[in-house]
Amino acid sequence: MLETLNRMGCGGLILTTDGEVSALNERARVLLQRELDLPEEIVTALPETGRAVMKALLSRAETRFRLDAESWVQLSRPGQRALVLQAMPLPQAGLAGPHTVVILIDLDELPPVRPATLEAMFGLTPAEARLAVLLTCGATPSEVARSQGLSVATVRSQLGAIFVKTRTRRQSELVALVARLSILP
Repeated sequence: MLETLNRMGCGGLILTTDGEVSALNERARVLLQRELDLPEEIVTALPETGRAVMKALLSRAETRFRLDAESWVQLSRPGQRALVLQAMPLPQAGLAGPHTVVILIDLDELPPVRPATLEAMFGLTPAEARLAVLLTCGATPSEVARSQGLSVATVRSQLGAIFVKTRTRRQSELVALVARLSILP
């Protein structure tokens, strides 16, 4: 589960019933280090130092964060979109062990999509797959044309081919489709 969240560009932590961090993914390490400006030795010590790190992070929330029920909070960041934390309690057989999954979502970052995945799934050419990824990352057709040394007409032609192959009709629909595929390797 943590690796799947990592592929989607989300941090993930597993908390025990007593609030200790039992496991976390690499994206969670990166987000926690960046958001709390943690020294490397603290990040290396995760999950052992996880409880203190989570408390420091949650102290920035404007609302109370519950670990015993599905809940979420937004952490405001100056000049950036919020960092969202979502708690999802796990079904338990006993009183000890994994209790809650905490998902960290950076609203300023898009999940990565591999062009090879799009090529395999939809039969896109490498150029079309690259275009689809760039559009998903927020580039406009004009920006793609400039950055790739192409004419806008060529980019629009490739985009038309992508629409046919992906059975989409507009750029926003394509972006939503491609973003959903971030979970795939």
